[in-house]
Parts: sequence; structure tokens; C-alpha cells
Amino acid sequence: MTTPPTEPSTLFHAPVVFVTGKGGVGKTTVAAALAVQSSKAGKRSVLVEFDDGDAGSRALGAEASHVAHVVLQYDRALIDTLGSVLGAKIIARALVSHGALRRLIRAVPALREFTFMDRVCALASSARYDRIIVDLPASGHALDWLRVPQAFARFLGMSPLGNMGRRIHNEIVAPGRSEIVVVTLAEPLVVKETEQLCERLRTQLGTVPALVVVNRVVSPDPEGSWEAASSIASLAPELAPEATELMEILRARDDQADDTAYAFGLARSVQARKVLPLPEAAHDPPAATVAEWITKGIAA
Repeated sequence: MTTPPTEPSTLFHAPVVFVTGKGGVGKTTVAAALAVQSSKAGKRSVLVEFDDGDAGSRALGAEASHVAHVVLQYDRALIDTLGSVLGAKIIARALVSHGALRRLIRAVPALREFTFMDRVCALASSARYDRIIVDLPASGHALDWLRVPQAFARFLGMSPLGNMGRRIHNEIVAPGRSEIVVVTLAEPLVVKETEQLCERLRTQLGTVPALVVVNRVVSPDPEGSWEAASSIASLAPELAPEATELMEILRARDDQADDTAYAFGLARSVQARKVLPLPEAAHDPPAATVAEWITKGIAA
């Protein structure tokens, strides 16, 4: 009988995990991988996205049947949130359907972010899942999303929305109530932005990421690759053009490996409980493969 792999309990203490990072860094794939990892460890896991779930579906791939996938649509989420405030979903539906009132409601600053955070809080309160992985927007907006509930509580006081904001913050945002994972690339400028985000998380939310994933780290080619390529021309002169091209590729990869090693060195100073490199892949790896990399990396 195969024993399911255990989840790294020392890394994730809270049931809600927010995943963020710049666009194009592999954020959704990592979020899907964390959901797969939890599922394989025997937990009821769910991947949560907002508005469009195509990216998550592609990332989950063959694992979609084992991991719940919730895509929150704004209009439906807004009706649910307003319904809980007003005490009747039918009234909320009427308000959202009314043209003039709909425009007025949509003009409320940060209401979209607040609504989605409320729905994540509702998922956490439902106890349907052991691990909720939330694919947040790009890192430039992630901190704003996490700050919105407390902002509503501060500015709206003891009003229904103010109380709701206070509850959301206390249940899924406050230190110890959720975990944050930041995905970055092995590029110095991107790592610098990640460092700034982690510092803002510490100073403005009082928390540090549980995990910073440095994606697409290029490993050096096997020792002797250059010598083997250069010997091709002497051993088989007819392959000299191909050998020259291969040596140029190896030279470029060697430079890239140096660059990513330097970037990962910078990333290791980022304020986080764990900084984990993920290797470069020829094609976008499936979530199950990334989950294995993360599990081995955390255990190392």
C-alpha cells in the first residue's frame, strides 16, 4: 500500500494560500502545483481564480479531476456579498440588475477586490476544503487586494461593510490566518521587484511570504560538453557548421546559467521562510511535475 506524500507542515500553517507574481513568471502553474501537492497529500484542495479560469484549467491538465477548481465571476460574487450584507440575495440581485444602481455600485473604490476577498473568506468558512490556493493578480496589485478588507474596516467603521472587512481581514489576511507565495524569475530586475514586494508585505501587513519560488533557473551543462562539441569538427569535418552552432548555443547557455545563478543568489536574501529554485524546462511543465519539484525542494 502506497503512503501518500506528506505536505510540508512546517511551511504552510494556514489553510488559505495566496499566490502572486509578475505576469508571465509561471504564477498560475505554481498555484496549480500547490493545489495538486495538497491533493496528493490527502487534503481536500481547491484552486481559486477570478473571472477567467482558462489558465488554471490548462495548468491543472490531467490533475483537474483530483483538484477542485473554483472560478469566481464578479457579478455573481457581488450578488452573494451584497446578499449577505442586506440579508436577502433577491434584493442584491435586483440592485445589481438595475442599470443606474449597477453603475453606482461599480463606482465604489476597490469593491471588486473586496467582493472577491469576501468570497474567498466564505470558502474558508465553509470548511469544504483543507487547502485553498488563491491565484491572485500580478504582484503590483496583490498587496492592494490583501489590504482592501482592512481599509474597508478602517474607513467604514461599524457599518455592515466595515464589519465585513474586519471579519475578512481577521479570518484570512491577518498574520497566521493565511500564507503568501511569491513567484519570480531568475532575473535580477524581477528579483529586485520581488524583494520590494516582500518588504511591503512585512511593513504593511506584518507578514513575510512562506515561500518565494524562483522559476526557470538554468543549470550548467554537464562538464565536458564544450570539449565534446569542439571535438566534433576534428573528428567529422563535414559536421563543422553544426559543431560551431552547438558551441555557440553552449556558450549562450553558460552565460545564462551564470546570470540565473547570480539572480538566485540575490533572491536568497529576500525576506521569506523559504526560497526555492525551479529548473528551466523546454516546455511549460504540467502542474504535477512542478508539484514534485516543490515537494523535493522543500524537503531538501
